Amino acid sequence: MRYPLLAILFPVLLTACSDAATNEQAESTATSNKLVEAPKAVEIKNAEEVTKAAPDKATISSAHEQLKQLIDDPSCDNSSQCKVLPVGSRACGGPSSFIVYSTKTADTAEVEKLAKDITALEKQFNAANDMMSICQHLTAPGAQCSENTCVRIEGSAASVY
Repeated sequence: MRYPLLAILFPVLLTACSDAATNEQAESTATSNKLVEAPKAVEIKNAEEVTKAAPDKATISSAHEQLKQLIDDPSCDNSSQCKVLPVGSRACGGPSSFIVYSTKTADTAEVEKLAKDITALEKQFNAANDMMSICQHLTAPGAQCSENTCVRIEGSAASVY
């Protein structure tokens, strides 16, 4: 009796993480376009601006792409140049992932600001769309300079996304 019940409930639980209704997405898209200045840049002036309109997935993806471009070159001379930073927000709490980047090639202040902005956008998206997520706690991975490249230390936590 338990197994048929689980077979019915499991797909329902999985769909709880899906997007909200199409009309909510359309409203979200229309209001969030104000946050995007250019197709490849996401500019957020302050936290109050973020709370005015719920961002859509395209805005969040654009911010992630901008962050990837910013940390694209992981070259380093020593391990002190390799940093780990939490990025994003799970609906259940905590970061959605961690990035490893090099302070030799990326501006730390810029990377930290963009990571903070992405976290705020994801937090607001999750709240506006009643998102659910797994409540797995991610631990920050280690980072080191290996062959002049910043890498995650083997055996350290990895992002589940």
